[in-house]
Amino acid sequence: MALKDYVKGKINKWELEDSDPEIYHVREDKSNRGQSVIKLGFNDKKFWEKVGLHEDDVWFLKMINSYYSDYEFMDSYSVMDDFKHGYIIFYELNEDNIEKLKQISRYIFPKKFDLENEDFRADFAEKLLSSFKSQTQDIIEDYHTEKNREMTEVAQERIKKELNDYFNEFGFTYIPDDEFTTTVANLMMWYIRENAIHEPITDLLPKIFSSSKMSIGGWQENSYEYQDSEKFDSVSFNNYAERKLDEIIEKIEDGADSDFDVKDYVGMVDRISKKIEVGKWHNLPKKKDVRFYIENFEMNPNKVVVKLSKAMKQRTLNLSEENFYHLLYQPTLFNLEEI
Repeated sequence: MALKDYVKGKINKWELEDSDPEIYHVREDKSNRGQSVIKLGFNDKKFWEKVGLHEDDVWFLKMINSYYSDYEFMDSYSVMDDFKHGYIIFYELNEDNIEKLKQISRYIFPKKFDLENEDFRADFAEKLLSSFKSQTQDIIEDYHTEKNREMTEVAQERIKKELNDYFNEFGFTYIPDDEFTTTVANLMMWYIRENAIHEPITDLLPKIFSSSKMSIGGWQENSYEYQDSEKFDSVSFNNYAERKLDEIIEKIEDGADSDFDVKDYVGMVDRISKKIEVGKWHNLPKKKDVRFYIENFEMNPNKVVVKLSKAMKQRTLNLSEENFYHLLYQPTLFNLEEI
């Protein structure tokens, strides 16, 4: 009756606001009172009960929209585990940072640099963590922060759209944690349609929403779906990663003795790696019954760590570059009959 009287001009907007505790404010359209906008009171818990949203989704909605929330789509343990398996971070790096990774790899992990190889990524990740734990963990934590920020933004946008589509079906407008509005005419229509003209708004709303064929919710169960690479702040992440990778390179180069030239070490690694694939078994060119495997390189003094295998027996040698070539082409200089 109050809605009807307001449209006819029998009562003013303040009297309409006083007619039901759910009416918080009326934004008046004096040219057409039926199009005046009613802002309904928004009590979070009670409101969602009227909509019929599951309590888990109510909690999830609150978490992603709260400025003070510490909700994480991806926890730090999962991010660390994914990094150790080579699943994340490498593909988020820009070309400049990939080049820095290559440089670090040549220093501490001189295998064929191949980010398309899952085993290489996993082994290199473990090497970074064991050699430069602080800087590597800083990069992982920054990725963790940026990834959760991305997923929060995606969830907010998708759920907001879903709710807007849902409420628009009934002629209502929803703004998260702010307002829920409709027109006087629309609310009158629903009262008549539901044959609930004597009921307060708080009892009318559940009747309205229960008539929908659309379903909403299930958001928490599908939280891992809220990803969009376009929302990931790649610039910020790469700027931070660049500083940390530079720290690692500086630490390596500053850690060498003043009489030691890192370029000599890198040159040795490059020369050998271009000729022979590191981390793979090969037959000695001049002694086919013996296989060799370049396991690693050592810095200051520069050494090639070579594993030999013959007749189910193995032996490891630490050789200078010159002696490594002697092994390949003058194996008689080494006692290879007893491995």
